[in-house]
Amino acid sequence: MAMVLRLSAALLLTLLLAGCSKLFFYPMSPWVQNPENQGLQYEDIVLIHPRGMRIHGWWLPAASDAPARGTVYFLHGNAQNISTHMANVKWLPARGYNVFLLDYRGYGLSEGKPRLPDVFDDVQLGLDWLRHAERTDGAPLVVFGQSLGASMATSVLGEEDNAGAADCVILEAAFASYRDITSDVMKRSWLLWPLRWMVVPTMPDRALDPEERVAGIAPTPLLVMHSEDDPVIPYAHGERLYAAAQQPKTFQTLRGGHIESTRDPAVQQRLVDFMQDNDCAAEAPPGPAADSQPSGGDASTPALPVPAPITTPDNGYRF
Repeated sequence: MAMVLRLSAALLLTLLLAGCSKLFFYPMSPWVQNPENQGLQYEDIVLIHPRGMRIHGWWLPAASDAPARGTVYFLHGNAQNISTHMANVKWLPARGYNVFLLDYRGYGLSEGKPRLPDVFDDVQLGLDWLRHAERTDGAPLVVFGQSLGASMATSVLGEEDNAGAADCVILEAAFASYRDITSDVMKRSWLLWPLRWMVVPTMPDRALDPEERVAGIAPTPLLVMHSEDDPVIPYAHGERLYAAAQQPKTFQTLRGGHIESTRDPAVQQRLVDFMQDNDCAAEAPPGPAADSQPSGGDASTPALPVPAPITTPDNGYRF
């Protein structure tokens, strides 16, 4: 009994000291692959924080020799690094879009240790760089976040200083509240369940919640996507986020597992249609174009299917 009590006390102390970091971030340093393995051109980008910390990312240029239709700033979920999330955006260069994938501090080659809200600075750093980079050629800037990346993007873009920073915003499988998703995760473990009342209050203040910040994205066009089958972040979080957002906004129901949708051509086309319909795409270069599919525009849009999941190493809770 004494040993059980000591272990419980140690676990509680660890959770309280680590705060949200242990629950929200599961970084991995080694790359599983790089864009060249996927037949893509790429460039390593290193951004420097004012205090000298290096944040790494990949720049994937649009495949066409014509000017890019736009640039997509991709913010991934909480596990692994950009090498395992690249499949979600590797199709975009062929559709005429540049892509910038950022690894938060502690992920991949990025220095530091991930903590909230400190990681918001990494998201902001990438956003500021893209807004002033000559390589974007003045084409539209689209922020596309998945899971934790979508939630952090909302917290950052909803700040008053970032009004109009992006031309379109796409959020997939975002959660509405840092404290609420922490509670949801802890409820799944019989060991963590009784500790929720002590741990949840240590999470970021509700003023930083995506649900509180999402209205600040307007009048930038917003697409919120969430799978009814998501086993990680309940569908209700997507509904809450959409309800708190201001027009212009669109909700797209998905089917399938957590952040698996963009491997399906139908979902890829849905994103392209959204960008085109909301003036977030420069004129397409001459040549054959993919057949367009109806894009819809409200919460009643039919659910889009996704293919079978792609297995990746289990590295903790997937946000």
